[in-house]
Amino acid sequence: MVLLKKILGSSILLLIANSFGRLAMFIANIVAARLLSQEIFGQFMMLRNTISLIENIVSGAFGNSTIKNIAQVQDKQKKLCEEVISIFFVYLLIAVMLALFITLYSSEMSKLFFLSSELLTKALSVGALLLVFSIMSIMSQNILIGLESYKLLTKISVSISTLMIPIILFSIDKYHFFGAIYSILFYFIIDFAIKIYFVTKKIDLKECAFSFQVFKQKSLNFISFSSPLLVSIILTSASFWYARVLLINSIGEFKDIAIFDAAFQWLTIIMIITGATTSVALPMLSKVSENFGSKESKDIFYINLGINFVITLVIALIFIFFSKNIMSIYGENYIQGYKILQILAITSIFFSVSSIFNKFMIAHNKVMIVLISTIISIVIMYILLLTVHLSVYMLSIVFLVFYFSLSLCYILFYRMLS
Repeated sequence: MVLLKKILGSSILLLIANSFGRLAMFIANIVAARLLSQEIFGQFMMLRNTISLIENIVSGAFGNSTIKNIAQVQDKQKKLCEEVISIFFVYLLIAVMLALFITLYSSEMSKLFFLSSELLTKALSVGALLLVFSIMSIMSQNILIGLESYKLLTKISVSISTLMIPIILFSIDKYHFFGAIYSILFYFIIDFAIKIYFVTKKIDLKECAFSFQVFKQKSLNFISFSSPLLVSIILTSASFWYARVLLINSIGEFKDIAIFDAAFQWLTIIMIITGATTSVALPMLSKVSENFGSKESKDIFYINLGINFVITLVIALIFIFFSKNIMSIYGENYIQGYKILQILAITSIFFSVSSIFNKFMIAHNKVMIVLISTIISIVIMYILLLTVHLSVYMLSIVFLVFYFSLSLCYILFYRMLS
């Protein structure tokens, strides 16, 4: 009962933090959908999805490792300081390198993937800067999660969203496409600055007897542990993103992808909600990671699995029942996407299950299982992509098949290890 209360209490706080953290982005997308033409909104979402793809690769590869490493040393100031500095520079180096690549090759990317859109060519350089600050913002949040500073995260997220939502709405209304991009960039700059300030308050820099050798070794260890996760998330994110590109190029316009991404936004809501409880589980599981089959480890795992499944099932049923009403928020042209929303709602159940298994495997250093499960699921996904006529409806089926396969792989591996 004590463990259940702790998980629920921490999960609720992190849920509020995550919800308010994404609220500004969610409102920005809805307002952009209503103010921009469907074609321009499709381009806006492709830019956001491209930046989110790279952001998700970095956070997916290093985010869980960050939480795990910080949680394991949070009571040891010297090691904590060394860990935080190493993680900070690994993230910063990766973010800057990716941003430079996008800036230098924006024209080529537009020609290759975005039908040579002039608007997206110009916007990619702004997107590169957005990428840097969004990656560093996520890094700061993961450090605070590893330190189990859930109340602090909640206060920060509520404050920033309350401040930024009016600014974002004004910018989109006044400056349209670029108003949306620049206001989101400003959001992440503020978010990162505040979170990294509080991270520095949590560590004692005087205790940090830091040398280049220690920095190098810890950075390499961090990257080494995260490598299978990096490969896994690259394969997953790139496959989902490329499936969108295939749809755009097969149809020759952005209207259908606009409908899909409008529906997909609601799947991300469930991802945010379940992300709260799974993120709470990771530092708790990391502290008992040496005892794979211990009662405490299993209790943490099964409580989180049960909470995630019930919450996701309830929300998915609500989304399915009100799918037409939800899609009508974006305008009449989007109502036809209600079946896509229904399929993605079902997908969210399997995403939730796979997510908690993913955290369990990472906490217990079974990262190769994550990679193998991902590869199997992607192979199944591409077999489907290559054997069906791709449409916006089939794209949602592809997502469902992937997460169903991933959940099944994790369950099978878990039973083999237990």
